[in-house]
Amino acid sequence: MRPITTQTLFSLQFSGDPQFSPDGQSIVYVKTTINQEENKYQSQICKYDRKTGRDIPFTQGLAQDKLPKFSQDGSYLAFVSTRSGTPQLFVMLTDGGEPKQLTFFKKGVKSYSWMPNNQLVVAARKDDANEKSDVRVVNTLRYRGNGYGFYGDEPIHLWLVQVDGSGPQQITDGNFDETDPTVSPDGKKIAFVSWREENQVEVTPSLYTVDLDTGLIDLTYQGKGSVSHPVYSPNGKWIAFFGHEHGEDSGYNTELWVVSTGSGEARSLSRSLDRPVGNQVGTDARYETAEVSPIWDMDSQKIYFTATHEGDVYVYSVTLDEKIQKETPGDTQVVTSFSYHSGVIAYAKETPASPAELYLQQNKEIQQITYHNTPLFKSLTVSVPERTKFQARDGLEINGWLLKPPGFSSDQRYPLVLEIHGGPHSSYGNTFLHEFQVLANSGYIVLYTNPRGSHGYGEAFVRGSIGDWGGKDYEDLIDAVDAVARLPYVDRNNLFVTGGSYGGYMTNWMVAHTHIFKAAVTQRSICNLHSMIGTSDIGFWFNVKELDGADIWEDEEFILSRSPIRYANRVQTPVKIIHSEEDFRCPMEQAEQWFTALKRLGVETELVRFPNENHDLSRNGQPEHRVERLDHIVGWFNQYLGNKE
Repeated sequence: MRPITTQTLFSLQFSGDPQFSPDGQSIVYVKTTINQEENKYQSQICKYDRKTGRDIPFTQGLAQDKLPKFSQDGSYLAFVSTRSGTPQLFVMLTDGGEPKQLTFFKKGVKSYSWMPNNQLVVAARKDDANEKSDVRVVNTLRYRGNGYGFYGDEPIHLWLVQVDGSGPQQITDGNFDETDPTVSPDGKKIAFVSWREENQVEVTPSLYTVDLDTGLIDLTYQGKGSVSHPVYSPNGKWIAFFGHEHGEDSGYNTELWVVSTGSGEARSLSRSLDRPVGNQVGTDARYETAEVSPIWDMDSQKIYFTATHEGDVYVYSVTLDEKIQKETPGDTQVVTSFSYHSGVIAYAKETPASPAELYLQQNKEIQQITYHNTPLFKSLTVSVPERTKFQARDGLEINGWLLKPPGFSSDQRYPLVLEIHGGPHSSYGNTFLHEFQVLANSGYIVLYTNPRGSHGYGEAFVRGSIGDWGGKDYEDLIDAVDAVARLPYVDRNNLFVTGGSYGGYMTNWMVAHTHIFKAAVTQRSICNLHSMIGTSDIGFWFNVKELDGADIWEDEEFILSRSPIRYANRVQTPVKIIHSEEDFRCPMEQAEQWFTALKRLGVETELVRFPNENHDLSRNGQPEHRVERLDHIVGWFNQYLGNKE
């Protein structure tokens, strides 16, 4: 058996976004691999035949093909591909042939949906005819986004496209973005999400419909928080969507809602579940391309969706009278995407022992249908995490996991690495984590937990960090480390810490408030919450919400009191800083401030800057950069690893 190393990344394969054909006899899905020679990802559409069990590639090439969707009559398959440069819409016959490019938007396609008559509606940004200079004139707060870059002046609108390539015909106009189009069953209306106000400080989008005959736009649901992924019921009486009514705030459970297309009455169907819809469990071994939306049963009485529950993600169903049922049995799983057809669920499932593979479930019987990672993992020493629980000092129960080195012996003592997730409203869970496996195979025990602020434990728990960054969340993490460090097989003289984004913030906060760690690696981190408000692509609203309304003028002292930079003169722990130069979420200036402060104060510090990478380096950055990042982490810890007791 071979150990899992940083180089193992190049051999991983990622499957997701299963889609049933209209007759239910075949399933298409997206398989992503890494082309090491080209240093990039390749995604192709694959097709699984339920009768024969045959699984074959449906598209070819070195591009990224994603978001496959069958036409309603099953004769065509559409998908978005980068094969012409930017993400454009392509279509091909379902019995094979060459894909045909349907769109040529300069900045690509955002989303799309089929019409009943084999037309398609596309959300895309109109080409800017006035783009004559490389000088940017900015007039809105939301002028750039991490991983996207600068948006430009033209908003996203809806367009009709024909399968023969004619068009596109513009449907909507104006100064506002329109996204997430969904088509009514009779093909006469398109519902979409839009924020149609000039105020950009806080965006709470609403749900609109446009009549294709008259062009009139009606407000269907007035949003009070988040609204996304609308889908018409088959009978046209309802639109299901994901959202909440708490403003622009990620510290609440997003729920499954329905709104009546007749009365406009809207209500949440999943509130009693007290769990966020969708997958909130993070990993660095995923390349899921799906846009996971609610899925209606054909009788328009039941809706299928995913939700995160204490480190797992399941498929659930809910009826219009709010009866919720867990559909995927068992535990220790993370469902990243799924499709439903006549009582059968096809889903992509991750486990602690493997990235996502595809499964079919019918009458509670489960069949695995892809085995892309099986040959590789049969040759690797994979560590299986152990669930554990801790009691915080105020009595609150905190969930976590311990990942031990292969060949673990309770008679030995091992160094410990604390990993801290981002968000703060993300979560760890029962998924394969390549970085953690690399550390375990390097001889470290890895501790990862879901302190208060994490999703999946109820709304009160996820709100537990609001206005208290560096408070109870810090205590939860320290209490977990203290509990594990008391175990006889843990070397408490060799404790290490790392984390990214909010996890980087907490890494900085920890080394400024305790000296128990031998070394730290802070990644895409935050050190100054005050300056981040004006430099991050989301800081002007996100920081305010996370600090419970703290204002940069009236609450400057409080904001700085919760910023690690205030306590830099307390740091003694050697710190490696890893940051991406195109990170718009936690900007490079955060790393530069932290590095300058620590270096000036004489702390052993090293700054590693990754060019041409953004906030998502650890998840979907250039593969060679991802491997180099892991080498930096393991190398830094090994450098400060002392003799075991």
